Amino acid sequence: MTRSGAVQAPASTQPTAPAVVAGVERVPRGPRGPRRLGLWRLEWLRLVRTRRWLLLLMAYPGVGLIGPVFAKHRDRIVEALHIDAVAPAGGMRADSGMAVYTYTVGQVGILVGLALMASALAVDHRPGLAAFHRTRMRRPRDLVLPRYTVTTAAVSLAYLLGSLIAWAQVHWMFGPLPARAVFYGSFYGIVGVVLELSVVAAMAAFLRRPVAIFGSALVSFVVMPLAALWRPMQGWLPSQLFNSQVDLLRGHTPGEYGDNLALSLVLSALCVWLAVWRIGRREM
Repeated sequence: MTRSGAVQAPASTQPTAPAVVAGVERVPRGPRGPRRLGLWRLEWLRLVRTRRWLLLLMAYPGVGLIGPVFAKHRDRIVEALHIDAVAPAGGMRADSGMAVYTYTVGQVGILVGLALMASALAVDHRPGLAAFHRTRMRRPRDLVLPRYTVTTAAVSLAYLLGSLIAWAQVHWMFGPLPARAVFYGSFYGIVGVVLELSVVAAMAAFLRRPVAIFGSALVSFVVMPLAALWRPMQGWLPSQLFNSQVDLLRGHTPGEYGDNLALSLVLSALCVWLAVWRIGRREM
């Protein structure tokens, strides 16, 4: 109460309206919530946080770094290891450095890619985790496509990076190589990698354990060249795409692998479709 007898209203305890400066209302911003974890980001984190990308670095860029060095100092390395080997008649040339990378990746690097894909697509390996995923997926393809796509992109990127590193090493140690042949060879090699990973997806449609998926896919790749015994299939074998990275440097043309490329793409699409259709409808 004031001296004049008027009753003074108590101060309001409600928050005052936000101030307006230059016609712009300032609205207090609350703390941001956690970032939503989607399927694609989950697969990316699975690849990064489990350090699986280190295996890809060693299997592809690592081989691209060491392969040309081995070709350059082959005689000294073989002598130090006490290995009896016959030197090539024409000596080690620039294409020999790329050949070491291609053949080593075809034997060692692809094993890493197959293991990663088999582990990613073993959806029903653990029943409890499988039930968790299946009750939260809206579409059957959500069980396969994110896992397949992220793993395939990571392996393909590692393969391309290894090819570029090997090309740079060969250029420095032996001499220049035609860029057109290197790029076409790398592209055909990536398509071959995609086909092999797609075959793993097809095996995952019928098998559950990662070891069984990996072993069956590996056996299929060992048996695949036997299809060349049938003469009409000799020009269609997808396995020839890996050899193209060296053959293009030795006089072959990119157009010679058109049939191999077309068959590889068709088979890859069929294998992925089979994996989506089968895994999405499979009982645990």
